[in-house]
Amino acid sequence: MKGSGAFLVAVFAVRFALGALFQAPGAAGPVLVPEFDLDWTRFGTLVGLFWLPGLVLVFPLGLAARRIGDRAGVLAGLGLLTAGALVSAAAGGEAVLLGGRLVTGIGTVFCILFLTKMMQDRFQGADLFLAMSVYVLGWPIGIAAAQAALPGLAVTMGWQLPFLVAAVAGAVAFAGLAAAARPAPRAAPPPAGTGRLTRREVALMCLAGACWACVNGTYMVLVTFAPPLLVERGLSVAEAGFATSLMSWVNILAVPGGALLARRAGLVGPMVVGGITAAALLAALLPFAGLGLAAPILALHGLLYALPITVFSALPALAVPPERRAQGLGVYFVWFYAGCTGFPPVAGWLADHAGTTAPVVFAAALLAVALALFLLFRRVVAGR
Repeated sequence: MKGSGAFLVAVFAVRFALGALFQAPGAAGPVLVPEFDLDWTRFGTLVGLFWLPGLVLVFPLGLAARRIGDRAGVLAGLGLLTAGALVSAAAGGEAVLLGGRLVTGIGTVFCILFLTKMMQDRFQGADLFLAMSVYVLGWPIGIAAAQAALPGLAVTMGWQLPFLVAAVAGAVAFAGLAAAARPAPRAAPPPAGTGRLTRREVALMCLAGACWACVNGTYMVLVTFAPPLLVERGLSVAEAGFATSLMSWVNILAVPGGALLARRAGLVGPMVVGGITAAALLAALLPFAGLGLAAPILALHGLLYALPITVFSALPALAVPPERRAQGLGVYFVWFYAGCTGFPPVAGWLADHAGTTAPVVFAAALLAVALALFLLFRRVVAGR
């Protein structure tokens, strides 16, 4: 990975901005929900709109990726992300708020598809795990920073503040990536016969995408719905936000540590099975444990959840060769976006009908499903 330092810093900045933009409604939630008279289902829908455009756009974008170019695609996405956050911050009604979130969602599709392809084309072998640790780490740190710092400020300075801070993060990431990633020469057309995915590659990308959706769904549901649960049980808004942010801050150690462990093939299976099983159990325990244990449970959950995260993020590189990677990622991200769009509204519906405990238990169940999908992916790759 020699000579890649500036590029990886820019990648971290992009992913940090994505995390802050995703978490803006959650950070503003204590003020945003009463301001727009939202119930939890509509609030969950607002959160999920971050992903909705991917259902329509990601596959055609995968087909067009060679013509658009990775750098141009990410920069276009960052421009849309920043614009969408500013539109949401200026909203005087729910329709404009949702419209801004949709624009942000369109930018998200561009950023995630093209940045993922850029990373998996640039880094191979054991270096991929370490590079992907930087890619993965920016997302939870952006969420953690927003969750820890912005809810209290939103209460005193207005619900618009998290959206404005996220827009600034998007603009900084745009400048950083524009400087660090030089325009690449136009790619040559693929060799004849290499452009179509095989049936096995489609199946592997479906498994990998569904697995990644469930992994991320667990995280998104917890960071959105753990704070209301903890506030309902007696913590202040700031205390609940801080406790929830610990789940993300521990990623600073867990993600690179897990990437180093993943370089040893014999440790991958035990790390994934052990870490994800324990993390799911801890998430399910959160609604029933004493309030004094909330912060330690969330921190330990985050640690065990994050250890194998680079293994999950690298699955597409094991499924499809480079000449078909863009098309394969189009299939992969359809599953990812379907889950990420649907899980927050489902969690909100559960909160409306069964209380704030239900979304947290739902998050734990998603993690168990992710583990089952990962094990099935491994069996297919091994040809069994």
